[in-house]
Amino acid sequence: MKFGKIFVNKSLNGILAHSMVIDGKKLNKGKIINKTDISLFKRHDIKEITCAILNKKDIQEDKAANAIAKNFRNSSVAVENAITGRSNILAAKSGLLIIKEAQINKFNNISEDITIASLNNYFKVEKGDMIATIKIISFSITSSNLKRISNLNLKNALKILPFNKNRCGLILTQGSKENKKLNDISESRIRDRLEKINHELVTTLKCKHNAVEISKKIKLFKKNKIDLILILGSSAIVDIKDEIPSAIKQSGGKIIRFGMPVDPGNLLLIGKNKNTPIIGLPGCARSPSLNGFDWVLERIAADVNINKKDIARMGIGGLLKTKKALRNLKTKNNYKICSIILAAGRSKRMKSNNKLLSKLSETTMINQVVNSAILSNTDSDIIVLGHEKENIEKILPNKNLTISINKNYNQGISSSIKIGISSLPEDCDAVIIILGDMPDVTDKLINNLIKSFNPEIKRHIILPYYKSQLGNPVIISRRFFPEILQLKGDSGAKNIIKKNLEYVYKLPQKNNASLLDIDTDQQLITYLSKPKFIKEI
Repeated sequence: MKFGKIFVNKSLNGILAHSMVIDGKKLNKGKIINKTDISLFKRHDIKEITCAILNKKDIQEDKAANAIAKNFRNSSVAVENAITGRSNILAAKSGLLIIKEAQINKFNNISEDITIASLNNYFKVEKGDMIATIKIISFSITSSNLKRISNLNLKNALKILPFNKNRCGLILTQGSKENKKLNDISESRIRDRLEKINHELVTTLKCKHNAVEISKKIKLFKKNKIDLILILGSSAIVDIKDEIPSAIKQSGGKIIRFGMPVDPGNLLLIGKNKNTPIIGLPGCARSPSLNGFDWVLERIAADVNINKKDIARMGIGGLLKTKKALRNLKTKNNYKICSIILAAGRSKRMKSNNKLLSKLSETTMINQVVNSAILSNTDSDIIVLGHEKENIEKILPNKNLTISINKNYNQGISSSIKIGISSLPEDCDAVIIILGDMPDVTDKLINNLIKSFNPEIKRHIILPYYKSQLGNPVIISRRFFPEILQLKGDSGAKNIIKKNLEYVYKLPQKNNASLLDIDTDQQLITYLSKPKFIKEI
């Protein structure tokens, strides 16, 4: 690879090394320099630019990242298309992230130009979460390094183990008198924890805080084929010979370990009665805050065996007191929603010029759509270009818009959606997909869709609804990004929506703006001939 200052006349197909702003137009780092860019440089008397020119043996950063990411594919993960040398790996199911750390360390030692960063091992993830990101540091890698990575056998280096649906029993012990309020809180908090990992609290039993009574309850749970037994004492376990560990032994069980190097959660006890795990809970199990109980519970739920050494290794990173009380906490109207504007197609049904460049009353069709997105409450806006990309790019507003290029736009709308998904910010909670040929979609329509998004009440997909017809744009939560990355052809997200109707919310509309798209010359003529009047939504 040749890198450095290069004369503009010789920079065609070079890779721009640093972002530039020329006459209000931003050229991003990593952009492939085209003839339009060269003309822009010359108009502003720029004679040299810093860029990279690849040799025949160099593998361009996006191609390299995509080739590397394929090595990690398995049924539990999904891979985004590479953008600026970065390919993100997502969880294709909810569960526990299992990492082969030795393999990842070998990967990161192959070359300084090739990196992968991941979440911590045994991290609880939701479907759609980003679990790792592959980044090419420079603009290319060598074919020999790509081959070395292929030889690492990385297929299961990142894997999600789903949480089993287990039946759980809880034993609450008490002193001379029951503290009903405390017991109610304890049961409620533990039930909430279990539901988040696909477990069910089927029975809660209460007894006096002594080994004999607790042992009887353990035996009763065993008889009723409970999958996981939890014991929360009226007083904490302070010794391996205390009442709860003694009860486990009296019931025929054994102690695996008492005490863990995680705070909160030091006083946790883990045991087993034949194949049934038993956890003696620390007092912090009554709190919604992250604690050592969560780490043990999640591994058991994913059917990961835990021994003494596993618990001992939890000390590094085990100081949890300074961390947020709840992980991944989101509240209504606190979601990051970004837009993807699809503008890469060829307008096959139009005999005239590109419909997106058609003149409306004051602007072009595509600019009218883009301006609606920019004026809305989206956190960021991405436009995907393909066919006649340079002509469209020339007229786009210069601010607050990220341009992504789909070189494979002939493969259908799904290819553009996948490019858009791969271009989203890493902390994006949902995407609103906007078609570039729907000029009556307003910022108010977009904002109303955004207001309706709320995964807490199963509103993961939001669709406008007018006179029994579903329209566009559509909001889709991160939960479904793995499915989007598997789309092919011109199907769009229709099949994803059909398969997940329980997560769909239909937002009623007062006009047909969400149904009106321009596909033919006649539709354009009809649209231009009608008075422009859209009622406020």
